Amino acid sequence: MEHREEKFKNLLLLGSILAVLGIGLSIYSLMHHLELKQAGATNFACNINDTLSCDDIANSKYAEDPWANPMGVYGIGYFLGLFALLMTARVKANLRQDALQAYAVMVGIGVVTSIVLFGISEFIIGKICPTCIGIYAVTLMQGAVLFFSRDAIPKPWNIKSISNGGWYGIIALVATIAVYQVVKPASTRNFKPDNPMTDAEVKKHMEKLGANREAPILASLDPTPSPAIKIDFTAYSGLGEDYRKGSDDAKVKIVEFADYQCPACATASKAMKALAADLGDKVLIVFKNFPLDSTCNPSVQTKMHAFACEAAIMTRCAGQIGKFWEMNEKVYDNYRDIDSTRLIAWAKDVGLNDDQIKQCKASPDIVKKIQDDVKQANEAGLSGTPTIFINGRKYNGAVEPETMKQVVQALQNI
Repeated sequence: MEHREEKFKNLLLLGSILAVLGIGLSIYSLMHHLELKQAGATNFACNINDTLSCDDIANSKYAEDPWANPMGVYGIGYFLGLFALLMTARVKANLRQDALQAYAVMVGIGVVTSIVLFGISEFIIGKICPTCIGIYAVTLMQGAVLFFSRDAIPKPWNIKSISNGGWYGIIALVATIAVYQVVKPASTRNFKPDNPMTDAEVKKHMEKLGANREAPILASLDPTPSPAIKIDFTAYSGLGEDYRKGSDDAKVKIVEFADYQCPACATASKAMKALAADLGDKVLIVFKNFPLDSTCNPSVQTKMHAFACEAAIMTRCAGQIGKFWEMNEKVYDNYRDIDSTRLIAWAKDVGLNDDQIKQCKASPDIVKKIQDDVKQANEAGLSGTPTIFINGRKYNGAVEPETMKQVVQALQNI
């Protein structure tokens, strides 16, 4: 009896600690999933390299159930259920058998599920999610604790005890899903990085355009320009000029909406730089801001990218002394390391002094200009970052220099 009680105490302590750890990892997973759905890509610490990537796993069809509940929600509900069963066994001696037998079954289900999900990740998706590995490890450790403390579970085993205790787990899971449905972001904009058209979509798009009207490469453009896309050529136009490369008189004008903490935008910035270097005055490339940060973007629910607004402000500050593109490049080259201190240091590197930084950050016109960019983007139906418009028409193709060069050349020949 004394031996069993000691085993029970060990199970209660270690099982509860692991359950709380599992809840924490599952919450982190859910937060990552929600940001990915809005931003299209994240700079979460679980994105380590091409193989160890939470983004790739969360973008797969296995990351949600058919009702769009992320796996993180199930993780929270599962570990809450385990914790509830352990607490019930602790405070209700008459329910200990029901609670612990149900707990043992739930741990077994969790171990099997973890093995299956790891198999899907490794052999079907071909990527590994470090956060998921952490959750699987916690579940396997629960199994190990249960195995070594198995004498603490009252006998005999029976279906009635398991089903009675099982309701705690079911209630915890259902309650978690219900709460998620109530408190999840009311407006999930589903921002995504560049998503090239499929062959079928290109064919359908060409039918809209008319096969004889334009070169096939232009099927990557929406049929009609958006009236919302406007370029401010001088500081006296609107709330401030748009920073740009190339000739204002170029026949082809490219407008990019981007976020400074968006990995896909960092990649796009390199493509734009190469395109500008290749085509020169044959094209005008314009940069506009769409920070995924509620600090300056009222259409975003949260501070998904905590320094995106601050980076946009500081880069426009650099533009006031003719150093916009130098600052733009510096920020994108170091987008994973952005914080307030580094932004100020980078601004000084390109030539701003303390007084200029202070005055610029205090200017309401800078934020108003960024918000004007956001307004244009929303009116044009922004669906991702980066989003690119070419001659006012949304570009749906690959954001890489050679493909975009073909689009520019095709437009020049019309």
